Amino acid sequence: MIPAVAILDTGIATRLRSDTTVRCEINLSGHGPEDDATDEHGHGTLIAETILKWNAAAAIVAVKLLGKYGQLRAPEQLEVAFEWLVDNHERVGIGVVCASFGDVSHVSSDERFRGTPLQRHISALHGAGVPTVAPAGNARLRHRGWGDQGMAWPAILREVISVGAVERSPSGLRLTDNSQRLHSAVGGACSTTVFAEPDQPGGTSGATAVVAACLLRLRAAFPQATVPRLVEELLMHRCEARDESPFEWPALDTIWLGVVSSASASHPGA
Repeated sequence: MIPAVAILDTGIATRLRSDTTVRCEINLSGHGPEDDATDEHGHGTLIAETILKWNAAAAIVAVKLLGKYGQLRAPEQLEVAFEWLVDNHERVGIGVVCASFGDVSHVSSDERFRGTPLQRHISALHGAGVPTVAPAGNARLRHRGWGDQGMAWPAILREVISVGAVERSPSGLRLTDNSQRLHSAVGGACSTTVFAEPDQPGGTSGATAVVAACLLRLRAAFPQATVPRLVEELLMHRCEARDESPFEWPALDTIWLGVVSSASASHPGA
């Protein structure tokens, strides 16, 4: 069984069910039947389409968590969703969890989240070799008065593969103005893992989908690898991005991404 990506989002469009790409779907949003993960918002479908663009071999487990307005009905839903992933990831063959959402916070430590049910579930997946990928956040400009560096929740959790966004400039890759970021020199154990150029739906969510697609391919290539080993393999292909700070930031090499995408499209059953 090839590894699947679990997409925690608003569901998926009906057109994505027309082939064998969708392995399993469950609705934990509190709206509609439990087995109906139809997307009434559109965000989850865009995330799925980006993952398939960059990894045509991807199988999808659709976990509808957010309603038609893109919001959680209750915070406990997220805990329930990750508990389901912990209980079912082996049975369904989940290799990567893509959680392309976050709140509007801007924090540099996960200390207040240690020991929470969500942190424990994500840590359990991490220990089982299943990385959770989440966006660093798109609210940097909103928080500039409170400090330049920080990330949204749940990306701030140290067990999460956190993703920021970069764009091309004449001098090379630069962090987008609104992409939140946290350097290890500032955040210690909590720092932004990697940056990527966003695909749809844009922002750090679109960058997260690209990284999730790449991690899924690496999971297929290294089925027994730990999450740190997968991240190490991912960052072997990095280049350096800059912002106005003295720091350098790890960004994915888009040439490598193109090779990944082409190879995946040529061998969709790999």
